[in-house]
Amino acid sequence: MKISEDRRKMLKIVTMYYEQGLTQTVIAKKMDISRPVISKILQQAKELGVVSISIKDESAHAVELGLQLEKKYQLKDVIVIPTNEQKQVESLKKEVSRSASFYLKERLKADMSIGLSWGTTLADMIDEMPYCSFPTINVCPLVGGISSEHLYFDTNHLVFRLAEKLNSRCQYFYAPALAESSILADVLNQSQLVGNSMKQAKNVDFAIIGVGNPNESSTWKRLGYIEKKELQIIKKTGVKGDAVASLFDKNGQTVNNEISKRMLGIKVEDLVNIPDVMVIGCGEEKAESIRPLLRGKKCTILIIDQMIAEALL
Repeated sequence: MKISEDRRKMLKIVTMYYEQGLTQTVIAKKMDISRPVISKILQQAKELGVVSISIKDESAHAVELGLQLEKKYQLKDVIVIPTNEQKQVESLKKEVSRSASFYLKERLKADMSIGLSWGTTLADMIDEMPYCSFPTINVCPLVGGISSEHLYFDTNHLVFRLAEKLNSRCQYFYAPALAESSILADVLNQSQLVGNSMKQAKNVDFAIIGVGNPNESSTWKRLGYIEKKELQIIKKTGVKGDAVASLFDKNGQTVNNEISKRMLGIKVEDLVNIPDVMVIGCGEEKAESIRPLLRGKKCTILIIDQMIAEALL
């Protein structure tokens, strides 16, 4: 089979580059061709199908999903944890939490302020966080606290634990996450104590939040804060998810129902003014609740499992 001189040249260049591992500069000298021409020929080889590149790694598909999500929703970063039939839910959740802790550690810098919501995923992330020293970092809550009965998930407790891991400063939010009534919530919101906490929360550099789906499974529901009456309100008012101190709709806007009015802390609308908002999620049912936040530009960084990623595309 005869091949043209141009084709022969292309095959020689791709063999030296991909098989022998020579640099474009070295090949250019050997072939007496400029480096830009070498680069162009390598690109043509890909376009003509002479060279086909495949990444052989079980995480490659997850990385590709992350890149697609970054492009689709204009996100800064997306980390997707691969899933398979052998992985148990708890094991997968731990991997997501561990990845979130590694990511946070890489982003830490002096004088930054970090805001936390509450819940099981954030508690697991802090469990995985290594000890380090950032004495000028400040960690503060984005929402009010929950009862001492569920201290492990409480935002004030999480703030203390993360500050302990970072050897940093911390602040507290001295009010409940869910007031007994909207009247009490109004009174608390007008207090100086809550006002100061809200001001701190709205001005953090990096927020870390979990997202719940009260229609399927939610920490609010599991801990008994949302009962039958509240669930009926949620269904009637088109709630798709909960995050910080909001129950929100399909567009990522706070649903101003009786429950949202009782929630103390920043609302999802406040997230757009925070430079970086990292959402952590595990479990396919979370996709329905994360999507509205992406649509509403309430998130810049996602750390999720593969099932959520595939559902979001």
